Amino acid sequence: MKKNSKYNNVFFGFLCFTLVFGLSFALQPANAEDVSVEAVTIEPVLSATTNEEITEVTDEEVEDILEVVIEAESDEEEEIDVEEFSDDELTEAEPSDLPEVEEDEVFTEKLHGKMLLDVEGNGEVYYVDPITGGKEYLADGFAAHKLLERRALGINEENFSTLVIGGEDVESDVCNENKLGKRLKGRIVLRVEEKGKAYWINPVNCLAYYMGTHEAAYGLMKQKSLGIKKNDLARVKNNKRQKIKSSYRYSLFAYAEDKDVDLKEAKRLLNQDVKEMIECLRGKKDLDKNALKVEKREYAKNCVKKSDIPRINKERRKNLKGIIEEVKKEREENEEGERVRKQLHKIDFKKALKKAIERKKEMQKKKNELRRETKLKKRELEREYKKKMAELKREIEQKENKMERDARKEIEEIKKEMLKLENEMDELKE
Repeated sequence: MKKNSKYNNVFFGFLCFTLVFGLSFALQPANAEDVSVEAVTIEPVLSATTNEEITEVTDEEVEDILEVVIEAESDEEEEIDVEEFSDDELTEAEPSDLPEVEEDEVFTEKLHGKMLLDVEGNGEVYYVDPITGGKEYLADGFAAHKLLERRALGINEENFSTLVIGGEDVESDVCNENKLGKRLKGRIVLRVEEKGKAYWINPVNCLAYYMGTHEAAYGLMKQKSLGIKKNDLARVKNNKRQKIKSSYRYSLFAYAEDKDVDLKEAKRLLNQDVKEMIECLRGKKDLDKNALKVEKREYAKNCVKKSDIPRINKERRKNLKGIIEEVKKEREENEEGERVRKQLHKIDFKKALKKAIERKKEMQKKKNELRRETKLKKRELEREYKKKMAELKREIEQKENKMERDARKEIEEIKKEMLKLENEMDELKE
């Protein structure tokens, strides 16, 4: 790995993760239920939060950032260049949110090489890469193909012939008898002497499954995936590429919105500001290795303050997610309604942004209507409850009165009977 390239990669990872995660958690997001329909306007678009509104960076945020830098410098993970993210990756569908829980290294290691299916979300597929030691989200067949390009291990026909091919007729566990399959379990291999055909070695049974076309590969991943609940999925650590890609995507869309430019221009501007921040962060190398943690934190904090890159809180992140969804739709449709994937500069970002705003308004309108309906139903239930209680009270009172009358009547009859007996006794005495 080249030193300069690796160093740039460190700060790309540092910066991108800073933008979305490191700087967001200390901010208090707006309560969605308190936002009225009228409050959603074009200016500022979708309640955007600018850097002018946020000048302070907390110590806690910087500590999180420094931890990311240490992780990004690891030689165990692949080198990331944000400029190499494809249009497909930058506009792919966002996965449903996961809870904020602590990542578990031991738990992650147990799932190396497996495909995971979010059974509580929208059926999202994740691949736990045994090389990078973390999960990566696979949005569709294009994402699956990109994974094959990056992660496939070349294999010649002599070695490939020793693997056992999995299929409908073969699903037995061969890990004990197939040494190569066991050694490569969880990996993706590419037959370099046979037109680059790709196979995934299932870590469960060590069988090699042919991945075929983009969509076929994605279908296989879903079919052979392990169902997992969100809380456990969140415990599986993200690999470095997943963290940087997610952060970079949100920063890119925020830039396009703030600067009122298309995504291609936003990408150019974002990368330009990234380079400026890298220059600032390079000064950190001049700090003594034994420098106090507080000194490193203050240095990083100053670099973050100087950056013109948008900071994203949780509320804005949710809004940007809606914009990403509309951009994806816009990218995959042309004027004739045919499915086609446009290049970034051909995507009508303003159109997608307008749709996202309209959709948010519609969602807020529906939420308000639902809230009103809920209040009306609550009032109706309260009235019904009071009516029922009043009826029950009247019924109880009526029964109590009847019981009292019946009791008095019985007492009167008993008295009469006793008087009769007394008279009879008096007659006998005489």
